[in-house]
Amino acid sequence: MDDAIVHDRAAAALDRVVTAPISPITSSARAGATTAPRVDWLIDNAETYGWLLESMRRARHSVHIAQLAFDADCAAYADVTGPGSTARDTEISEILIGLADKGVADIRILLNATWLLNTARALRSFFAKRGVSDRIKVRGLSRFPHFMHAKLVLIDNREAFLLGSPFVNSYWDDGRHVPFDARRPLRELGGRPLHDVSMRLRGPAVRDLESMFESVWRSCAPGRGMAMTPRARESRAEAAPRAPGVRVVCDAPAGILPGVPDGAMRMLGELLAGIARARSLIYIEHQYLTSRPIAAALAAALRREPDLEIIIVLNQNPDLTAYRAWQNARLTEHGLLTHPRVGVFTLWSAEPHPARARATRINQLLIHSKVIVVDDEWAAVGTSNLDGVSMGDYGDDFTGAFARGVFRGVRNVEVNLVIDGGDARVRAASCSHIETIVALRERLWHEHLGVPRGELRERGARDWLAMWRDAAQVNVRLLAGGTAGASGDADLAPRRSMVGRLLPYTTKAYPREQLAALGVALEPGALELCYNPTWIGVHLSLHWIRNIF
Repeated sequence: MDDAIVHDRAAAALDRVVTAPISPITSSARAGATTAPRVDWLIDNAETYGWLLESMRRARHSVHIAQLAFDADCAAYADVTGPGSTARDTEISEILIGLADKGVADIRILLNATWLLNTARALRSFFAKRGVSDRIKVRGLSRFPHFMHAKLVLIDNREAFLLGSPFVNSYWDDGRHVPFDARRPLRELGGRPLHDVSMRLRGPAVRDLESMFESVWRSCAPGRGMAMTPRARESRAEAAPRAPGVRVVCDAPAGILPGVPDGAMRMLGELLAGIARARSLIYIEHQYLTSRPIAAALAAALRREPDLEIIIVLNQNPDLTAYRAWQNARLTEHGLLTHPRVGVFTLWSAEPHPARARATRINQLLIHSKVIVVDDEWAAVGTSNLDGVSMGDYGDDFTGAFARGVFRGVRNVEVNLVIDGGDARVRAASCSHIETIVALRERLWHEHLGVPRGELRERGARDWLAMWRDAAQVNVRLLAGGTAGASGDADLAPRRSMVGRLLPYTTKAYPREQLAALGVALEPGALELCYNPTWIGVHLSLHWIRNIF
């Protein structure tokens, strides 16, 4: 069967299950493009790779890739549901070589290429050895200390994937998040399970992303790269439009995106505007939360809205080890760890040990997603972290005057999607936007809490925050050897198990200490910790260069 026919059948199945139509964004659609953009949420990288590989194999004219890093041996372990699926495990580089051999004329790859993280040289060498370097072009953004952090795959000007993870083997997992999987190398993340969110886009948004790619590609032309760039002007949040719709929001250092004033941070403006409109719920799951403006905005929202609840999901041990102290400082100084209307959580995974009877293996998840949902009416998903370097000023994360001065104005190339459903009073006019946002929240909460999606659509008698706190405490009891119910409950859960992935967040430094602070003891023969870093791993990871962002 023709690949295009197979792909269309599988895509139609996905459309019926996980998509919702989106009204046109403000940019005009190119001739022949769909006038109603669509967003397909892809949760965790096995699902992402499944749909990405299907679409890449179907490419006829062009494949444009922007990435932080791209290892030639990156294996795409794929998983996709739907009739006619041809998803299979392969290396992404091999798919590109196959496309070049089939005559796809425009294959371009844009990577970060600073002295701290540069996979462009190795990838060029790989393609040269395979005899396709004249047909697969690789350029690098070499503007240290700024980084190329946007992650995109654009196919035939018709379809785009906004990705969460780099093309590096450690950044892979599926929805099971088993504590140990040999397909996740130990090098970058200590073998931890990975949670991430990507998306597939069609319609006018693809044109905006192609324009962004072309601008960065031109800025990286031979002779235009710079080892250092002039100091950027003071960063400032750019006021965000309030009209309902879907917006592609890009940020970059000075001189890369035409028409963007130096120092303007459009995503910071979007986030501050989204937080400012919140009335009942802000849901955040992010790799980091070190941004001073964002933390301050959350605290201000709590003071302004007496009914507002905030649910935050974060890493206790970020991959960039300095971020742990910065994050805990932001949470503490704004009272977010102790506020009665704020819940801060983290994700773990447990399963029966395959070789030891009655023993359980447990591991932290590395949260790599960048998601904010406000009142089920507004959402932001993309590559921007809630840290200084994604919000426009890396120096702002530091405490010392010297470091703050050295890193003042340092920012990354970022790309995000904002879905604005408008005010609830006019919900009927923007129901498709609302449905798309709710679908994302439902899928994430279903995975994290282990609760059926039907129970997560609308608030019931209990508040959302109470539901989250109860779910986290159930897992504390189960991991401590208790039951899911109250003392004496006859319906006993399996010993040392979890329902979903949720545990309360603690500021302790080591995973062993984090569990102990919750009352969970790592008893020999009962509970085995898979990720147990040493002092160096917690405070000065040797892999921080690979994982700097």
